[in-house]
Amino acid sequence: MKTITLFGLLLLLVTGMGLAQENKTIKEETTVKRVVKKEGSTVIVQEVEATTSEKGAVIVADDEQENQVFSEKTKLEDKEKMVVDETEIDAQNEAMIQSNKLQKEKELQESIEAAKAKAEKQRKILAEQEAARLKALEENRKKLERRGKGVRKLSKKKKGN
Repeated sequence: MKTITLFGLLLLLVTGMGLAQENKTIKEETTVKRVVKKEGSTVIVQEVEATTSEKGAVIVADDEQENQVFSEKTKLEDKEKMVVDETEIDAQNEAMIQSNKLQKEKELQESIEAAKAKAEKQRKILAEQEAARLKALEENRKKLERRGKGVRKLSKKKKGN
């Protein structure tokens, strides 16, 4: 009989504790922020989990009245936790950058060769013009030195006395 009574009291006590009103409040808000940075061919992925929790207790006067006015005492906590921090190299982007670099070098080389060819053409044209000018000058000199019949040769006079 004693064991049945103790068992009944224990059962009643456990049931009463289970049904008792808990005067605590917990509000928790979790935010996951994902940041992806692309710098050239490097991709940096970061995930940060920010948790804001508000824990408190409801304070009620102990005077056994219904619909009592209550107050709440709360405590705020902010936590940040780094979930993912990865650095990857984008192979496709790296290949594109390399091909663009080779293409630019090729275009630069072609541009340099075109500029050299143009300069060479210009130099040849200038050389031909100079040769033509010298030839015309020589022809003009010969024409001027030639005298008709009866014209005596030019004599060079010395200036001075």
